[in-house]
Amino acid sequence: MIGKLLVVDDEIWFREGLVQLISGNQLGWEVVGEASDGEEAMQAVQLYKPELIITDINMPVMDGLQFMEWLSRFHPDIKIIILTGYRDFEYAQRALRFGAAEFLLKPFSLDEAYRVLRKAYEELRLKQLNKRVAEQERQKELFRAALFGIPYEKDLRESWVQQWQGANIYVLQVESYDLPGKNYNSGDIGLLHYAVTNILQELLQRHSVEGIYFPLKREAFAFLLKPGTATEEYRTSAMEAVRRFIGLETSWLKLGILKRFDELAMQYKVSSYDPGDGRTEETSPMDGFALLKDEILSLLVTSDLSAVEQRLTEYVEQTATLALQTCKTKIYTLVTVLSSILMTDFKHVRTAATGEEFNPARILEFRSVSELLVWAKEKCADFLDIFEHWLNNQQDHVVLQAKQYIKSHYQSDCSLQVVAAHVHVTPNYLSNLFKKETGIGLTNYVSQLRIEEAKGLLQHTRLKMTEIAERVGFDNSSYFTVVFKQMTGEAPRNFRRQYED
Repeated sequence: MIGKLLVVDDEIWFREGLVQLISGNQLGWEVVGEASDGEEAMQAVQLYKPELIITDINMPVMDGLQFMEWLSRFHPDIKIIILTGYRDFEYAQRALRFGAAEFLLKPFSLDEAYRVLRKAYEELRLKQLNKRVAEQERQKELFRAALFGIPYEKDLRESWVQQWQGANIYVLQVESYDLPGKNYNSGDIGLLHYAVTNILQELLQRHSVEGIYFPLKREAFAFLLKPGTATEEYRTSAMEAVRRFIGLETSWLKLGILKRFDELAMQYKVSSYDPGDGRTEETSPMDGFALLKDEILSLLVTSDLSAVEQRLTEYVEQTATLALQTCKTKIYTLVTVLSSILMTDFKHVRTAATGEEFNPARILEFRSVSELLVWAKEKCADFLDIFEHWLNNQQDHVVLQAKQYIKSHYQSDCSLQVVAAHVHVTPNYLSNLFKKETGIGLTNYVSQLRIEEAKGLLQHTRLKMTEIAERVGFDNSSYFTVVFKQMTGEAPRNFRRQYED
């Protein structure tokens, strides 16, 4: 995840320097726009929808405080960093009531700028993660209420049914946790249940299935899945993955189709499943897996392998003092995170043997914490080796491919997501890699190429502005005019007049 940042300052030399600082370092932010005063910034907010704004206090036309007051009324979720001098610091403190998150006192050191920007990125990352998790939990809560006939607010019920109406209701049944030849204790059974839960969640994301689930009890999981090819592939993959990785047999039972909230429990008699075990066994996505995966990904997309190594080492060392069963659960979380990253988010780097190398089923075999930690450290080293080898061989190739694609397709959709899909990397990774290798964000690179092409059309043709905008890849002439002025310092019509003679 890369955050979108807007820079607002009336001193162009300072603004350009700040943009270069941000673009040239892996800080988690992409500069999507610039503005020289509050009025320009208001337009830029509507156009670029930034998540963070760095703004000066003293500016002409509309100063920083007036701009922030407008932001607090209409865009309160946008984070703000204030730029100010020592003389204006008391004045700038008034910005706190409008939501200023941090101050940067001019002149500031690079270390201070890095600290403030990284802190803002970490806050954005956690905010987005919490938002996703809260929505997942809300969906599960409504599903559980419908299945067990629990009363719920009418408006929420109706909107939920509207969203999921026509989805299929399934139960996935684990045949037995008692496997022949396996002497599992109660703690191991709990770990197996946790393993099944993680596999089901991970594959749900990997197959891009619209669905939700929760444990009815330790041996059964209730699902609500939108119909389609992806769902059928998911159901097959889930059974195969549970069998392959942890040796358990499962089966699917289709209960019907969601029609009405208040008929669900009665129609399908799901209440015959005791929900008590499910509620105690269910592990929230915030409990380890989602947080750790998001943290490792945020470091990988900036190619900071040393920080990844440090985080993995810290995680393993923190488990050394835990009881064996708790340690197994923690290491299982770690290894499934590594496997998930390689199999889903960075599947272009995985080796043919990756699935077996990071199979967490081995964890059940260990009978001491020390042996388990030795194995965990080996898995972390394997993970880092895979990424180091891939980065050394692929970075230049990826950026070159991206540039070639942009050159051939700048007249159409050249969004970060589209280009990343073409070069087979994640958008976050491409954004950071492109910026690191070229010194400019991919979005700005595309805009620069389009503006250079537009200059030629303005000089040598009599095409209308709408025609030029369309030819170089802009959706409308107004947006084209804004970007052209930002990059050249003048409107396209004024630029054309210079060449009319």
